Amino acid sequence: MFLRPHLSCRGAAIVGNCSVFLRGTPFPPSKFQSRCLRIGTTNYERRSASGSWPSKTHPALSRALSSTASSRPRRSPSTRSLAFLTLIAFAGGAVSGLYLWDPQNFNHNRLALVRSYRAGITGIEMAIDYKWSLRKGPELIGQDEYDALKSRCHQRCADRLLKLCMDNRGIYVKLGQHIAAMVFLLPPEYTETMRPLQDKNKATPYADIEALFKSDLGCSIPDMFQEFDPKPLGVASLAQVHRAQLLTGQEVAVKIQHPYLDEYAPVDIATTSSMVRLAKKAFADFDFEWLGEELRLSLPQELDFVNEAANANKVRGLFANSSVLQIPEVYWAARRLLIMEYVNGGKIDDLPYFKLHNINPEEVSRELSKVYSEMIFVHGFVHCDPHPGNVFVRPRPRPFLSRIPLLRRLVGNPYNFEIVLLDHGLYRQLTDEFRLDYAHLWAAILSGNEAGILKYSYNLFTSGQPHDGTSTSKNGIDYHRLFASMLTGRSWDVISDSQQGIAQARTTHEFNVIKEKAGSGRFFYAIADILAKLPRELLLLLKTNDLLRAVDESLGVSGGDSMFHMLRTVATMGWYCALAIKRETIRQLVRDQTERGSIRPVWTLGAYWGSVIEFWRVGVRVWAVKWWIKYASAMKYLKGSNRRPGPLAPAPLDIAAK
Repeated sequence: MFLRPHLSCRGAAIVGNCSVFLRGTPFPPSKFQSRCLRIGTTNYERRSASGSWPSKTHPALSRALSSTASSRPRRSPSTRSLAFLTLIAFAGGAVSGLYLWDPQNFNHNRLALVRSYRAGITGIEMAIDYKWSLRKGPELIGQDEYDALKSRCHQRCADRLLKLCMDNRGIYVKLGQHIAAMVFLLPPEYTETMRPLQDKNKATPYADIEALFKSDLGCSIPDMFQEFDPKPLGVASLAQVHRAQLLTGQEVAVKIQHPYLDEYAPVDIATTSSMVRLAKKAFADFDFEWLGEELRLSLPQELDFVNEAANANKVRGLFANSSVLQIPEVYWAARRLLIMEYVNGGKIDDLPYFKLHNINPEEVSRELSKVYSEMIFVHGFVHCDPHPGNVFVRPRPRPFLSRIPLLRRLVGNPYNFEIVLLDHGLYRQLTDEFRLDYAHLWAAILSGNEAGILKYSYNLFTSGQPHDGTSTSKNGIDYHRLFASMLTGRSWDVISDSQQGIAQARTTHEFNVIKEKAGSGRFFYAIADILAKLPRELLLLLKTNDLLRAVDESLGVSGGDSMFHMLRTVATMGWYCALAIKRETIRQLVRDQTERGSIRPVWTLGAYWGSVIEFWRVGVRVWAVKWWIKYASAMKYLKGSNRRPGPLAPAPLDIAAK
């Protein structure tokens, strides 16, 4: 890595001086320093007292320099040539040895070595950059200067990581997408730089696709399809999708895994895991081993399309009564090939498509929030990759009765669109205990109840172990408060606001404060510490929350005059939290009655009616909030005013179950 910049040096500078230089400093010398090394002098010795370059060296100084230079051992041209030839011979011998050791897989081993070499070099460059750039702490150069240096270092390293992901593709692109999704958890230099990886993926050539069909199925593409479009509809990090027609004439979408992933996935997973482990050893406060661990656990699931088909069938059954959410039907699945229903629609962040079909972005965002609230709090079976490429919106005629407010309830889907969920490779099944604690945590967040946030955060981190009620703090940061901010993407000041809490619209100032803190030293390390300790389920839910917030931002419903949208979102989450808590309370009562052998009906117990009353108390408040929003929106429209209405009639954050 560090020999490349020395190519401008000739002769002894390449072999002789570079080794000395590498022992002394991690960065390449300037052109002048290289020149000084060749003639045996230094910058200081070459400068005059006035700071200008002298036209002629003083005789005494010349004698001193000559004496110094003559005392150094100098390598002859033959020695330098011998060293250079030895290096070439060593490299050639290594490659030849690799070929002789495994001639059948030589090309695979060579490319695997190149991919690992790229990753290793990038990791070393990033580590050295951080060590060197941040060698002086804020106490020496000031906090502002230190933060500026760190931001520039973040950007340089993010650029290196982006280049590595684009060069190696596959799993590295998936890693970059994980980073891009965590907008409120990682420094913005990384999340912004990795964002192009969501769309920029290289397609597998058609010839390789034909070879995959023959190797996996023993038949060619014409044997299975009447028509097959060689140009993919979309290309993702792990697969690409083609439009085709079966021999029966039915139109389908064919999902095909990139063939090279089979070869390099194990090597790439091992390499990325090793990189983050080494980074932790080099930087004591750097603890992002969870990235490598998450890739190791989730990628085998995503690379098995039979598992994806099973997930799609399961979630279709869970949402069988939903007229808004649609799951494409799977017709046939193999490990690397999937044939499913073709769905025509637009990405959920495609605003021109929405405008063309007169689709309301706020209604889409609201229904997507309902879908995910039901997934998480009620079913506990969660699609963990809802980026725009995996969520489509399909237009449909709006039912006539839905245009009459009092008759909308008679229509299953009152909207002129359907939400289509794609790519079912990455799901997480939540345990009942985890799901209930998570519902209680969100209920506490929605109501601004710090004691509840502390209790249920601890339960999630420690799998329900007893808690003494004290907060974990480090460097002046309360971890339960920071975790609540990570979960919601809101500042603690907003979460703890007794009036509106997270129901209030996110301001630009709040967004900038969050991003600034996420990149600052002590918050960055505290976030890394929390992420390292999170259960894997909670880590994926954090990523899912960030992706859903990104969708809201792309739809333009998360800031500015979005107070009504935030109120509806909070009301929806409060409703599903209360529903989950009520159902689990009743299940627990049934289990207790069964264990005691009691034949007394559960509905005769006071605890049963207590849970039902609490649920309907929440329901009434949700209903009141929604009708108040309709009233306030109508008054705002009639008055033609752009001002926000006054204080809310119902307290919006009281909708969460206690």
